[in-house]
Amino acid sequence: MPGVLFKIPLTNWVFGTIEKMNRFRKQDIQSWGDYWFETYKELGGQSDESGAKDCPQHAAYGLWRLGRIKGTNIPYQDKAIDAINQEFGKNAAYAVIALAILGKGQFNNDRTRLWNQIQDLYREIAFEEPAQSEQGAVRVAKILFEEGYIVSG
Repeated sequence: MPGVLFKIPLTNWVFGTIEKMNRFRKQDIQSWGDYWFETYKELGGQSDESGAKDCPQHAAYGLWRLGRIKGTNIPYQDKAIDAINQEFGKNAAYAVIALAILGKGQFNNDRTRLWNQIQDLYREIAFEEPAQSEQGAVRVAKILFEEGYIVSG
């Protein structure tokens, strides 16, 4: 069964958004947000609040723009976490850190433990305090990883 976020199959949501971005030749975060919400609604999303939530939206956008999602037209970019944090924000940085942990097999399916590891690494790398709780960015990375849609460097 595919991973879901806010009762929507995440990969359908992500790839639906990417398809719109490609069709209209857009790469900016504002267009991503518009198409993200539109795709959420097309897939049956009911809550405007869930469909517009920034954390998972920005994580997915960052992964796409960094070339981390298979089957897209964006080449893989090997950027440092602090650069990702500056260019794409905390949620993209959390997602990339999550992928690094998942890719090394250092995760035992305990989401709380994964989030704690991400928080520790984020503090260490970005020299900033992370969010207190995971608000969707890590779930985006985890689902895409588990479903085989992540490009490894």
